Amino acid sequence: MEGTIAEDERLADSPLVAKIRRVRFHADTREMALPDGSWDLLFVRRGDGPVTVIQTGQISAPLAVDNRAGDEVLSIAFKPEVYLPGLPGRLMLGQGVVCPVGRDGRFLIGGERFEIPRFDNAEQLVAALARQGVLERDPVVLRALQGARQRLDERSIQRHFAEVAGLGLKAFQQIARAHEAAALLRLGRPASQVAAELGFSDQAHLSHSLKRLLGQTPKAIAKATPPAPT
Repeated sequence: MEGTIAEDERLADSPLVAKIRRVRFHADTREMALPDGSWDLLFVRRGDGPVTVIQTGQISAPLAVDNRAGDEVLSIAFKPEVYLPGLPGRLMLGQGVVCPVGRDGRFLIGGERFEIPRFDNAEQLVAALARQGVLERDPVVLRALQGARQRLDERSIQRHFAEVAGLGLKAFQQIARAHEAAALLRLGRPASQVAAELGFSDQAHLSHSLKRLLGQTPKAIAKATPPAPT
């Protein structure tokens, strides 16, 4: 897809956000959105039309997204422990909800209205969402992702993940391991070595996991330019 998109991506100055991405499409393009442990707020402008605001949930398999020449998309990817109490991950898995935009250009989410952000000031929106209680951070999910011991049994932790993120802890670990494997393959590491190093039972297990989560075989990943997770 060389030359068909112009992309900027950066880390955020907010503990609630994984990354911020802006894409301009110069030609009709199909992107593959990959599971990456984040859910997004998307600000989509189709051609010269108005901005559409979409809250997306976690995904557990690759998802094809079609864009047309002239489209622009700004995405704020939130960390898995961050959620909207009114629409938690349990209700948003594999879903997208359009947030109404008023005549004043402000969009409605969580019962409050906010300014549509730019790429360079998205953190201001995130801070406003948190200040108004639209966003919350679940400490159980955060500590489990960090590997910290908790006074909760595994079933309770799984319930927190299912409610907050829509996916279980094991699913997040599998997604993270798949992306780690893909990164090693792109560095030229043999698939058999990657499988052994990351705890896959064998090379076939590695291949199955990458095909299911990233939509590509180890051989294809090693040869291809990495797609951008969303």
